[in-house]
This record gives sequence, structure tokens and C-alpha cells, in this order.
Amino acid sequence: MTAPEGHGPAHPADARGVGPADLLAFACELALLALLAVSGWRLGSQVGDGATTVVTGVLLAVGLPAVAVAVWGRWLARNAPGRLRQPARFVVQAALFVVAGALAAASGLPGWGLGVAAVGVLAFALTRRS
Repeated sequence: MTAPEGHGPAHPADARGVGPADLLAFACELALLALLAVSGWRLGSQVGDGATTVVTGVLLAVGLPAVAVAVWGRWLARNAPGRLRQPARFVVQAALFVVAGALAAASGLPGWGLGVAAVGVLAFALTRRS
């Protein structure tokens, strides 16, 4: 949203540009969702047999990213009405990445889990603002 002619930015966050750390953080958000979906599918595939395995895998593959999106949209998004202030926002962001990394490790993807968690936490540490 842009401000009317002759006025300042519509939102204080619009005053700063988007830098490389912001782009990395956004890529990490997407990687977080993908990792949660893959981990959910793999974890669900380890439960039960036949149709139960498929249903559980689909529920986890959709449900885990949905929970992350709900948390992000409610407390972490730039325009969220209930946006947490720093440092609480960073703690929740880091916790999401650590949980996703642990789920990936539990699903048999420890390298991916560690990589996404480490890069995600680093990216959001670099973009910390009030």
C-alpha cells in the first residue's frame, strides 16, 4: 500500500528497503514450510498400515505447515495486529525452526533439519528489528 502523494510511507516498515538478509529470511520461511510438509508425510508414513498410513501422512503434511502459518500470521508477520515485540518475536521464530529441524531429524532427514534450522535462525538473527 502506498501513501498519498506528498506524504510519508504508508507503514514504517516501508521506509527501509529489502536487503539480502530479508530475502534469505523469506527463503527460509518457504523452506520451513516445505520441510514441515515433507517431515509430516514421512512421519505419517511410519504409522499404521495401508489407508491409515496415507491418511496420517496427508494430515501431518498439511497440518504441520498450517500450524506454522497460523503462528506466523498471528504473532510474527510484519502486518499482524498481535505482532510480538523483540526479543519475544525472535524466540518464537527460532523455536519454529528448531521444532521443524527436530521433526525432520525424527523423520530421517537430520541433515536437512539441521541445515534449515541453523540457516533460518541465523537469517532471522540478522533481520532483527523492533
